[in-house]
Amino acid sequence: MENAYALWENGTSGSHHVWGKVELDRRGKVEMILFKHEKYKFLNKIGNFFGVTHLDQQVRILGYLKQFDVLYAPYSLSNTKLLVLLKLIGLFSKPIVVTIHQPFLFSRSSNRWKRLFTKTILLQYESSIFLSKPLMDDTIEALEIPKETVTEKFSTAQWGPDVNFYSKFNIDIPLEECSYVISAGHTDRDYDTLIEAFTHIDFKLKIFCTEHSIPKTKNIPANVEIHTKFIPYIQLLEHYVNARMILIPLIYPREKEGCQGMTGIQDVIAFGKPVVMTRNPFLNIDVEEEGFGVYVEKMDISGWVNAINGLVRDFENLNAMQNAAAEVYRTKFNTEIFAASLEKILLQHEAD
Repeated sequence: MENAYALWENGTSGSHHVWGKVELDRRGKVEMILFKHEKYKFLNKIGNFFGVTHLDQQVRILGYLKQFDVLYAPYSLSNTKLLVLLKLIGLFSKPIVVTIHQPFLFSRSSNRWKRLFTKTILLQYESSIFLSKPLMDDTIEALEIPKETVTEKFSTAQWGPDVNFYSKFNIDIPLEECSYVISAGHTDRDYDTLIEAFTHIDFKLKIFCTEHSIPKTKNIPANVEIHTKFIPYIQLLEHYVNARMILIPLIYPREKEGCQGMTGIQDVIAFGKPVVMTRNPFLNIDVEEEGFGVYVEKMDISGWVNAINGLVRDFENLNAMQNAAAEVYRTKFNTEIFAASLEKILLQHEAD
């Protein structure tokens, strides 16, 4: 988090990657302290051996208990496993507030005992903020969470892009002047299906991925560029500026179905770009309903071909989508809206 905050201070990344701190600082009711993520590397090596990531941070936080009212962990279990265990046995009493992006632990397991264990762990948190209502509802049903517990501990908040950061880019370039479409990201991306689709699409595609998410296919058509080397976020965004559309191809098993694609939608909204993406019913925002995108089913090559060919030169439709994205950004999907929800929850626990 301190690195994400430094990137924001330097003007090379948006505040949404610091999960509310920047906006809460401005609002003035909650002081959010970024706790150093690593000091004693050997502790993390020990923790990793036992499956407890970020053990160093969790051990050190025990020495700071008098200096904070609430512990806020936007990545839930990734750096709270030890603390949750201590809570379970009554040795840690500070409220913990987390955000939930993906299915929590074994909530999708067919094993009743694993689901019971998951429920026990999840309810150690005083507040779980789900980034999608469908994900929250699915968790409630799978783990059989009582209504009174849902009211007390569960809520939703729409995580959205920084309201100021993207103004430094020239986002007013007419879509007619944009000569390619773009797809970026590395988590659960289905670039192979997308590349196959572009053998039937007469338009240029730029893919920005990592060596871990590089497409497996060797048959790369001439109209597809694949970039696998690391590129700073600020440089990647320059490529977004000149893209006619953003594409978000996704693939993942049912047990992992959560908020895949949400980070990609941040850029869609912020730049006012039309989007074609794999349908994900667990996102909190419906791109078709909001009017700025089109869905394609998983691994549906012909679906991608039809969606892109039908849209990429339809400027009346593209411009309407651009306007719809800008309206969603302004009214429904930004950091200020997320921070307002977060502030309310944190102040509630501070009062407790």
